[in-house]
Amino acid sequence: MRIGHAIIASIAMALAIPASADSTQGITDATIVIGNLGPFSGPSSVFTPLNYGPEAYLRYINEQGGVNGRKFTTVFADDSCNEAKGIAAAKKLIYEDKVFMIMSNPCSGVAMAIKPMLVQDGVPWIGASANPKISRPVSPSIFHTTYTGIESGRAMASFAMGKPGTTKIALAMHSDDWAHGYCDNATDYVKSHNGEIVATTALEHGATDGTAQALQIKASGAQAVMACLYQPELIVLLRELQKFQINVIVLGALGADFDQVVQAFPNHDYLNQRFFQPYQFKAKIGSGPLKKFHDIFVKYLTKDELPKVGEPTNFYYFGVPLAIVTVEAFRRAGPNPTRESWEKAVESLKDFDTGVLADTETFGPDKHVGVEKMYAVGLNAQGQETVYRSWGDALADSE
Repeated sequence: MRIGHAIIASIAMALAIPASADSTQGITDATIVIGNLGPFSGPSSVFTPLNYGPEAYLRYINEQGGVNGRKFTTVFADDSCNEAKGIAAAKKLIYEDKVFMIMSNPCSGVAMAIKPMLVQDGVPWIGASANPKISRPVSPSIFHTTYTGIESGRAMASFAMGKPGTTKIALAMHSDDWAHGYCDNATDYVKSHNGEIVATTALEHGATDGTAQALQIKASGAQAVMACLYQPELIVLLRELQKFQINVIVLGALGADFDQVVQAFPNHDYLNQRFFQPYQFKAKIGSGPLKKFHDIFVKYLTKDELPKVGEPTNFYYFGVPLAIVTVEAFRRAGPNPTRESWEKAVESLKDFDTGVLADTETFGPDKHVGVEKMYAVGLNAQGQETVYRSWGDALADSE
């Protein structure tokens, strides 16, 4: 009987002890296992720098000894920006690889497809997908440390309408939720600031000809275009607008890397003072406070993970705040982190400076999108990449 009572007492004590790192999936005494999900193959692999940026930072942290005695181990999984493949990849990460959380996940369609699984199992997610519905309304384990389509759509429209006399706006967009996340919010801004949407034209994923769309934009009399398009289709549209010499401002969404788009045009003259994107960073890429992260990318990424030609581009920098916030939350969660304590640690961040983004990160129980303020980037009249606070107002030292 005494032995039986002892066993019962032991079980009761075990149930009373709060969950610790020992019982938290993905946490051991020495490691934190992260699932890095993204399009490592197929046409959407242009987004993989969003996966490599945070990985470089985790390797940098590991070299400094990790966090609270633990180092990060990454399990990569390819979703090819395909929902079915993404669900299968996420299931493997969660149920076979036993990751603590999923990071990066640039493709909104995949993020929305796996969200029910994440919420059901309480798996933390910090991603770069732009669809606002991923983190709104708030789910306990889902966080955006980067800008969603709401912030970016407003930034696109406000910058374009900052040019004196610009009131007639055209939309060129995919028909999916990702594009609506940008263009619907741009539309709301235009209409609330006495502007007019004069044309809406569809350019779907995989399109290689934008002639009809360009001519529709020309016929509408639009002065600016909100291009809620992924990078390949944005380049198609810009080439058609250039071919017909249509004089409009084009604001691209964050489904494209600004530097890669510009590199696709051997002659930049048409893009000068015409093509812009919302800009996420506090300085020009690779300069000022961002020089530190350039050096991290170059040191900690392999040759295959870096650009084939040139320096690390926009998406590398845009991805790295995911890891910066993740690491800071583990620091704040203490030596025995659980999923709940890690999530509370993210929510404790107030005016937290990543050193990368134009805005500081502020979260809370009812706010799981950390940043709002953005700039814009474009080529000035001389063809130099320039960061602007608003139309005609360049950041110091950005030209």
